[in-house]
Amino acid sequence: MKEKDELTELCVKIERGLEISFDKLIAFKKYKNTPFVFERNGNIVEMSAEEVESEMNESKKTKSYKKENEVHLVNEPSKKASPKG
Repeated sequence: MKEKDELTELCVKIERGLEISFDKLIAFKKYKNTPFVFERNGNIVEMSAEEVESEMNESKKTKSYKKENEVHLVNEPSKKASPKG
């Protein structure tokens, strides 16, 4: 398997693992009925698990511009940057 394919697969697995972890955290916060505490724009904000879940769902809807398989190595030039010739 190419290094690029391995990195793409690893990135997908990491993202999925983070999504699962955050879903479990939301479920735990709902169960304990405790708020999330965030810093936003220099202010401390408390939010219920339902509010956080709602924001995450909205964020996923607007994230559709991301193309899953367009990953390139840092030292590898993207195809768009290659000169025509």
